[in-house]
Amino acid sequence: MLERLDQGFFYKEIADELAIKTDAVKKHIHNIYSKLHVQSRTEAINKMYGRR
Repeated sequence: MLERLDQGFFYKEIADELAIKTDAVKKHIHNIYSKLHVQSRTEAINKMYGRR
């Protein structure tokens, strides 16, 4: 999902691609942010690529 966010996909587009509801995507993204200890898409993507 983070790769899709990095590519500029909206939650709705990710949901359609994965055949799940938009709310499920939001929940997954929230859980990813929590595990990475970040607050935003930019922070999560930077952490994914090891950038500071």
